[in-house]
Amino acid sequence: MQPMGDTALTDCSLAATLVDASGLRRPDVVMQPDMLGAVRPTRYSFNRMFLRRASADRWRVRRTRFDLDADGAGEAAYELDFGTGDDGDRRACTFVAFTRVLDEAEHTDRVIADRWEVSGCLVDGPVDEDLLAMLRSEIPRQERARLDPRVLVLTRGNRSVRFFDHLVERLAGGQQPDLCQVGDSGYIMRSTAFYANGKYGMRSFEGYPTHHPLAVPYRAQFACAWLFRELSYDVVEHCARERGGSNAVRFDAEWSRFFGLGNATGLGLVPYAFGHPRVVNAWVAVRELALAQVRALTGTPERRRRLSDWIDRARDHLGSGSDDDCSPFLSPQQVRPLLDDVADAWASTVEQELPFEGLYSWAAATAEPELIEWVVSLLIELSDLGDDTVDRWFRVDERSAPIDPSVTMSQIARSIDERWGWLDRLDLAAAEADTFWWVISDNTEEPRRARRSRLDPDGRDVAIDVALRVARLRAAITPEVADAAVGDFIARHPEHRLAIKRLATTADPYGEPRDNACAERYLPLQLQRFQLAQYGMDHYKPKSTDWLRVTLDQGAPRAADLNAGTISDDWALPIRPEAT
Repeated sequence: MQPMGDTALTDCSLAATLVDASGLRRPDVVMQPDMLGAVRPTRYSFNRMFLRRASADRWRVRRTRFDLDADGAGEAAYELDFGTGDDGDRRACTFVAFTRVLDEAEHTDRVIADRWEVSGCLVDGPVDEDLLAMLRSEIPRQERARLDPRVLVLTRGNRSVRFFDHLVERLAGGQQPDLCQVGDSGYIMRSTAFYANGKYGMRSFEGYPTHHPLAVPYRAQFACAWLFRELSYDVVEHCARERGGSNAVRFDAEWSRFFGLGNATGLGLVPYAFGHPRVVNAWVAVRELALAQVRALTGTPERRRRLSDWIDRARDHLGSGSDDDCSPFLSPQQVRPLLDDVADAWASTVEQELPFEGLYSWAAATAEPELIEWVVSLLIELSDLGDDTVDRWFRVDERSAPIDPSVTMSQIARSIDERWGWLDRLDLAAAEADTFWWVISDNTEEPRRARRSRLDPDGRDVAIDVALRVARLRAAITPEVADAAVGDFIARHPEHRLAIKRLATTADPYGEPRDNACAERYLPLQLQRFQLAQYGMDHYKPKSTDWLRVTLDQGAPRAADLNAGTISDDWALPIRPEAT
C-alpha cells in the first residue's frame, strides 16, 4: 500500500478507500474482544482532532464571566471565538457553568443525582442576559431541564474528593502539588455526562449549518469538555487566592497542563456500540487505514527519530505512573516492561527498509493485545491522513436501506456464512450464551443487564443481542424455506426481522464486535475501553466489571496556549512533574 496523503483521498468515500487499500488488519483480528479491550487513544481520537482544528483555524478563548465566592460557588463563562465566517459574521460558542459546593456524601456519578457541584452547557454564540437567565434556571436541573436549540451540549460534574482541596491548600501556601498526593491519572474535577444531539430540546446534530465549525461528530462535546477542564484550573487557583492571599501561587508551567478532566462511564456505552455498526466501522477503519499507511512507509531519518521520541515518551509516561490495581487491565507499572521490549525491538528493526512494518510484525507475533495496541497507537503518530478527510469519514449516514423482498432465504444464508462465520466460535447454542438481557432501568434511567433466570424482560429488552439473533436466523433457514422470498419469510416469522435488517444494511468490515453481550462471561469493560480510547480518554481504572473511571485531556494545551498560537500535537502521554 502506498502512502496516502490527504489530496489523494479528498474524493474517496471511506467504503471505497477500504476496498482499494492493502495491508489492513483483518476484522477477525481487530474486532476480537481482547483486542478492543486493549485499544489506546491515537492522534485521530476526538479530543486531539478538536485541538488540532482549534489551532489550525486560530480559534481563541476569552473568559467573559467569573463571579465566584471564596469557596468557588457562582457563575463563569468562556467564549470560544471561531473568527469571521464566509458571510462576514463573527462566529463563537460559549461555555457557561454554574458552580456550588456539596458535602462529600452528596457526590455521585449516577444519572439520577439531582445536585452537582458544576452544571454547565455549551451555547451557540455569545450569551446575553436574557439567555443567561434561562440557563441559570434550567442548566442546574440537568435531566429535568427544558432547553432550546441555542444549547449544543449539557454537562455536569463534581470536584475530585481526592485532589481538589489538596491542590487549593498547596497553592494557597505558595507551593506546587505534592507529588505523593497526586495520582498519575490526576484531575481536578470529574464530569459524568456530555448530552447533546437534541436531548432535552437542544440542537440536534442535523440542525447544525453545513459549514458550522462544530458540525463534525463529537466536536461540540469535546469543545465543552476542554473548556470544563479550563474552568477546573481557574476555580482551584481562585479558591487558593481567596484562602492564601498574597502567599498564594498559580500552577507553574509543568503542573498547569498535567491535570485532565475526570470521567466515569458505565454500561451505557455497550448498547451504543452494538446499535451503531456504521459508526463503529468508521472509528476502526480510520485507525486501520492510518496504521496500514505507516507500515508501508520507508524509514527516513525524520520518521525514525519521531518514533524513537514517542517510544521514549511512552516509557517515561508509564514510569511516572502508579501501580494501582487496574484489573482486568494493566497498571502503568505493569505496562512499562512491555514498552521496554518495544524499545529493544525498535532498535533491531530501525535500520530496515520498512522499519515500521518490522516493528508491527514483531508486536503482532507476541500475541499480547496490550503490547500490540501500544505499538499501533505509537505508529499512528506518524500518519498523515488529513483531518479534513477524517472529519468527513466520521460523518456516517446511518439511514437504513430497504430490504429487497425478493431476495431468497438461501441468499440470506450465504451472506451469514460469508460475513458472520465468526459466530461459530461463540458457542451460541450453550445455555450460558443467553444469560443476560439488557434494559433501561426504571429506577436509575441507565442501561442495565439482568439475568433471565431472575427477571423476565416482558418485552422491555434493548435489542443488542445481535449475535444470538443472527445465529437463530441462520438456524431457521432450513431446506424447506431456502427458496422462499425474504418478504414472505418475515411475514411468517417476524421475530427474525431485526436480524435480516441488520444483514441487509451493515456490510461494513469493522462494524461488528466479535462478541455476545448476553453471555455469562461477557465483559463490558472491553467495549467500553474501545469507545473511550476513540474519545481520547486514558487511565482506565475499572471499579467493577461494568464501569470504570478515566481521564481526558491530561497534558493538553490550555486556553492561553491556544490564544498564543503555540499549540502543538505532541502533548499526549505527559510525565508527572516533580513538586517544587
